[in-house]
Amino acid sequence: MDGYAIRRMARPELSVAIESAAAEGWNPGLRDAEAFWAADPDGFFLGLLDGRPAATVSAVRYDSGRGGGFGFMGFFVVRPELRGQGLGLRLWRTAQAALQARGAAVIGLDAVLGQVETYRKSGFEPARISSRYQGRAGGEMPQGLLPLSGGSFDEVLAYDGRCFPGRREAFLRSWLDLPGHVALGTRRGGALAGFGVLRPCGVGAKIGPLFADDVAVARDLLRGLLASAPEGPVFFDAPATNPAAARLAEDHGMRVVFQTGRMYLGGVPEYDLGREFGVASFELG
Repeated sequence: MDGYAIRRMARPELSVAIESAAAEGWNPGLRDAEAFWAADPDGFFLGLLDGRPAATVSAVRYDSGRGGGFGFMGFFVVRPELRGQGLGLRLWRTAQAALQARGAAVIGLDAVLGQVETYRKSGFEPARISSRYQGRAGGEMPQGLLPLSGGSFDEVLAYDGRCFPGRREAFLRSWLDLPGHVALGTRRGGALAGFGVLRPCGVGAKIGPLFADDVAVARDLLRGLLASAPEGPVFFDAPATNPAAARLAEDHGMRVVFQTGRMYLGGVPEYDLGREFGVASFELG
């Protein structure tokens, strides 16, 4: 289409992607842009039609010690009145090619279930379902939980690396410390046994990631984060690859309100699925 241009976003333009996600009902966090940009400033793309934003996508690269970089794509939104014209597909292909050129041997995404077949056409294969649960803030803070701000970041980073396919140091530093975010951990035998983060969103708050040695640790972290949340709804994204995560949410009166399909291009990465109780973000993995 004449007048259509694709380029990487400048930092202020990331707000276009955040606002588009909010308009789709994805309920992004109030400070997500800061952590997302920290993760990879080269990972956000904008399609412009006659100089105006028409479509967005993210294609973020993480370092990986598992044989090449790990990429994750999200924020794929085309303005409703411009859909069906191929603008989104051109943007997607450009971003995916750029991510692969930067060494991403494996790329993941979380697809709206109705779009799984669309992503199959680009070579992505389904790996699991993730369910967004909704509950309410409240309850008592369990004993033994500690704010992560007082601990060793390197220890948190190492734990995160067991539960996620890439090394996301810059993202995690920002995610743990942003204003309004609550980051809690717990220790067992002198070592970190799990951690979780709560962040304020346009509607209520979200919990994620939630990583833990076992369901007992995950339960304490979930209760602590629910107790830390302001009055209102709280959302929690549980991966089906860890059935204990869904049971944990249901045990706390939470119900499924949304689902996505995790898909990968280049094979399914290896990491500790048993410790992954809650996803950090459907946009960045």
